[in-house]
Amino acid sequence: MSADPTPSALARTRPVDAPRFKAAVRELLLAAGFELDPVHLAGSADHMLALWRDRLLAGYDVDIRTQLGTGFADPRTDLVVVRDIAVFGLCPHHLVPWRGVAHVGYLPGGRLFGFGGIARLCDALCHRLTYQEWFTRDVAEAMVRDGGVRAAACAVQAEQLCLILGENRRGEERVVTTAFAGSLAEDASGRLEFLRTVGLA
Repeated sequence: MSADPTPSALARTRPVDAPRFKAAVRELLLAAGFELDPVHLAGSADHMLALWRDRLLAGYDVDIRTQLGTGFADPRTDLVVVRDIAVFGLCPHHLVPWRGVAHVGYLPGGRLFGFGGIARLCDALCHRLTYQEWFTRDVAEAMVRDGGVRAAACAVQAEQLCLILGENRRGEERVVTTAFAGSLAEDASGRLEFLRTVGLA
């Protein structure tokens, strides 16, 4: 496995074992009381493998440090914000997804970065076995560490299926998390500007 500079997501020590994974899914269905119906459940193990390996855990297969790209030199110092980046991750507690949007902002440190690179960074960090809280912090810190920006902020608004599916829930709960890195960690007015820009203040 390639070196991963981000410690928050739970570490994966080896690649997905496809035959073992599919056997475990079949056993799960049997343990839940279902026969492997040839029409409806015969392909479930293959579908679940593809979902987990190629989507939910795909972030483990990319190098986080390359996702932003190199950007380009620019003297601009104003706040740059990308709003409403679709994100999803896999909750370690219940092994069900959480999904929502991320808002990412940064104060350039001599370079500007493509918006697609910021979205790719979010994908690489959330498509893992991780919590929303961890992901939010990881994005802000990666912008500073890998992009060399002066400061970065990330806010995430998400639905947690483990919460929404809980007993006596209405299904409307949302979780909001924020993280600030670099100079914004000590700059209350800068944090407020970001939160206002993304509609959270």
